[in-house]
Amino acid sequence: MTSLAPRSSLSPRWLTMHRAVLLALLVLAVVSFIVATADSDFAYTPEQLLVSLVIALAVTGAGTYLCAALVRVPPGADSWAITALILFFLMPGVSDAASAVSMVIAAGAAAISKYVVVWRRRLILNPAVVGAIAAYAVSYAGVTIGGVPLSSPFWWVAAEPLFYPMLIIGILLVTALREWWLVAIFLLASLATVGVLQVTQGGQDLQFVFVSSPTLFLAAVMLPEPLTSPTSRIHRAVYAIIVAVLMNWQQTFEITDAYSLEFVPQIALGIGCLYAFVVRLVAQRGAGRVVLDTQVDRIAENTYRVRAQTTSPLRFAPGQWAMISAPRWSAPLWQRTRRVFSYAEAPGENPAEFAFTVPSAQVSTFKSDLIESRRSRLYLDATGGDFTLERRVGRHPLVLLAAGIGITPYRSMLRTLTLGDGRPDLSWLTVVHVVGAAERTVYDDDLDILRAAGARVEIIADAGLTAGIAEPAAMVDLAGRAVHSGDAHYLVSGNPAFVRTTAATIRRTDTTTRWAFWRIRTDAFLGY
Repeated sequence: MTSLAPRSSLSPRWLTMHRAVLLALLVLAVVSFIVATADSDFAYTPEQLLVSLVIALAVTGAGTYLCAALVRVPPGADSWAITALILFFLMPGVSDAASAVSMVIAAGAAAISKYVVVWRRRLILNPAVVGAIAAYAVSYAGVTIGGVPLSSPFWWVAAEPLFYPMLIIGILLVTALREWWLVAIFLLASLATVGVLQVTQGGQDLQFVFVSSPTLFLAAVMLPEPLTSPTSRIHRAVYAIIVAVLMNWQQTFEITDAYSLEFVPQIALGIGCLYAFVVRLVAQRGAGRVVLDTQVDRIAENTYRVRAQTTSPLRFAPGQWAMISAPRWSAPLWQRTRRVFSYAEAPGENPAEFAFTVPSAQVSTFKSDLIESRRSRLYLDATGGDFTLERRVGRHPLVLLAAGIGITPYRSMLRTLTLGDGRPDLSWLTVVHVVGAAERTVYDDDLDILRAAGARVEIIADAGLTAGIAEPAAMVDLAGRAVHSGDAHYLVSGNPAFVRTTAATIRRTDTTTRWAFWRIRTDAFLGY
């Protein structure tokens, strides 16, 4: 999908978002142990880091599975380990009883928050943020163990010897997650905030902000967390700006004579999570997790439809995606329990509808369970994406190009246009659907309705074209006069190769889009 996608088109199929983050944190942890062993001036010894890591993993894992057993909801695999590893990099290395208890408090609070700091079974705050804030609050309150104060989050991951490893790992991770928009906005907002402070107050140090503070770690690892960040581009930009400004603002607000509020990184990110929660609450009329009772049937060769009944119609924009989860008791690591599907029905229709294809050889456990009816209850965790129709369609030619199951977001859009009384004039619309074989065509009835309304509809059964429309002449033949109109807009949806090749051909064929780049929008179906 266009936003919050689990991996980039260059990543292997098995590398989901959670796995990418988990692997990045594990590699960074290994590097940290190497640095601690080789550098006698490093803040912590390897033994201190090892004790810290063991406590973080043990307490977070035990707390997560205990809470899951109490509420009878299977936990998400990998997420507990990600939370533990983040806290490992935030909290000081364990050197005494006080630092050990501090880690226990942070890890325990993070685990419990997954089931307590929620709204209708949906996370409000990033669990690692909750753990860090809990440790910060206890330390701020002056609690001691044997006369030694409990530790506050230290964010030692920002140590200078880890800068280049963090930079390289961060670049690879953000590329795999396809989150450069979010991270770039955050870094630019951080730079702008520091610039304003330099002009108004002076004394700012860019090296400290980007090398000796957790800016890179927070941007690459914590900021993109999908369940506690907004799901549309504009709100994600606002979210990134809020966190960046608060984190670098360097302001302290006195609450009482003894207590004051300082926007340390965990509090800044916590406020960003609250903004995301409010956005979900308003946009979706409730930010809770929605139960989906599903039925699955075959609609074409290797293509299946999921019909999901809900207590009330779901709220979304045509073309958006849904993050669906199917939690189950399984191995605690390396299990995939979430998928992203595009809505295939119009807003307001119930049941909701999704569709997916399966390869002829290997089928994921998630999809196999759906096909074999071993799993009928799913959960809607998030709705989002910007691959949507304009509010006022018909002002200029619109060309929709899809490969295979990439037609599902278009089906949602087209049903929205054709439902209701009367017959709309869709002469400004062109739909091109490329499939590998004739028996893989879907939604024929919907396409017939479009033809009757005046739209140009082309269905091409050509396995070679599923990798992309590479020739400008073919683009002209398929898209018709819209290519030469000078103001056509294009939406391209399908597998990454089709999207990449077809979008490039559009730019070569309709040269006006080279400058008006916003007239081409894409949605890559990753097939994971």
